[in-house]
Amino acid sequence: MMQRLVRAAVILPMLTACASWFDGSTGFQPTPLQAVQSKAALKVQWQTSVPAAQGGLFTPFYEQGLLWVAGASGEVSAVNVLTGNKARQFNFKQKLTSGVAIADKLIFAGNDQGQLLAANLETGKIVWQQSLTSLLAEPPQIGGNVVVTRSNDGRVTAFDVASGRQLWTEWQALPALTVRQTTPQLKVEGDDVLMVGGAAGKLSVYALEKGRLLWTAVVASPRGASELERVTDVASQPVFDGRRVCAVAYQGRIACFDARGGEQVWARDLASSRGLSMDAKGVYATADDGSVWAFDPDTGRNLWKQDGLRYRNVTAPVKLGNNLLTVDGEGYAHLLSPVDGQIVGRSQLKVEGTIARPLVLGNVAYVLDANGTLSALTL
Repeated sequence: MMQRLVRAAVILPMLTACASWFDGSTGFQPTPLQAVQSKAALKVQWQTSVPAAQGGLFTPFYEQGLLWVAGASGEVSAVNVLTGNKARQFNFKQKLTSGVAIADKLIFAGNDQGQLLAANLETGKIVWQQSLTSLLAEPPQIGGNVVVTRSNDGRVTAFDVASGRQLWTEWQALPALTVRQTTPQLKVEGDDVLMVGGAAGKLSVYALEKGRLLWTAVVASPRGASELERVTDVASQPVFDGRRVCAVAYQGRIACFDARGGEQVWARDLASSRGLSMDAKGVYATADDGSVWAFDPDTGRNLWKQDGLRYRNVTAPVKLGNNLLTVDGEGYAHLLSPVDGQIVGRSQLKVEGTIARPLVLGNVAYVLDANGTLSALTL
C-alpha cells in the first residue's frame, strides 16, 4: 500500500508493512532523473510566499486576475497572477481546515469548529455561518448562486451563496478505511452540474441547484480480503470533456462514462489517488507508483506509459500549452509530450513538502507547496 489512510476521519499511523512514497517513508527509492535534451523551455516566471497550509487542502482560488491562497492560521493572500505581487490581504482570525472560494464579494472557508463561514471581502465581517456535520475536507466549490461543501464524514451539502440557506444535502456512508486526500474530490461544471468522486469507488453526478442525482456509477469495486486491500476511493476530481466523465480510483481502475446517462464507455486497471486530466487526444493520469499513463479517450487503449518518474511523489499531469506538466516531490517540474510521454523539458523549483496539483490559467501554471511557496511556470 502506498498511501496514508483515514479511519472514521481520523488519520491512522502508517503500518510498518506499508511503504508510503507520499510521506517519504521506507520502501521504494525515487527513480533517478535522466538527463533531458530540452525541446521545450520551462521557465520560473516568479515565486512568492503565501500563508502555509500545515495540513489540509489549501488549493488556490482564481478570481479576476488574483489567486487567493489561505493558510491554516486564517490568513489569506491575494496574489497578482502576472507579477506575483500581493494585491490584497484578508484574515478570518480563526483557524481554517482548507482553502477558500469567492463569489458575490463574499469569501467562504471552513473553520476548525466545523463551520462554513461567509465573510464580506471588503469589511471582513461574517455575513453568515452554517454548522457542518464535521470539518470541511476540501475548499468549497462555487456554481452560480450555490456554494457546495464536502465534510470529512462524506456529507456533501449545498448552500445559497447570499443567505447561507441550506439547499440540499447528501451523505454517503464511509467504509472503515478511506484514502487521505491530496486533491479535491468535488468538481462543479458550469453553473448547473456537480461531479463527486466518492468512497468505495463511486462517482456521482448531481443537478447543482436542487441536488437531484442525475446518475451514479462504479469506477472500481472493492477487492481483496482485508480492509486495506478493499480501499478503492475515487480520491480526486472527475474530469469532463463535453461527452464523457472520467475518474480514477485508488487501488482500482480508470474509467470513462457517457455524460448523459452514466453508461460505462471503457475502463482499465490503474491505481491512482493523484488524479487525471484529459483533452481530445488523451486521458492522462499519474498512478500511485508515480508512473504517468495516457489512454485513448474513445476506446481506453493505452497510448504510452512514462516510468521515469516512479516513486518521486508526482502530481497529476495537467495540460500546459501543447505539453503535459507534472511536478515531483523534490521540486522538479517536468514537461511531457502528450504524443509519446517523453520528457521534453525540466526546471527545478525551490519548493518543499507536498505539492498540490498545478493550476493552469492560459499558458501559465501555478504550483503551491505545503510550506506556502507559490510559483508561476511558463513556457
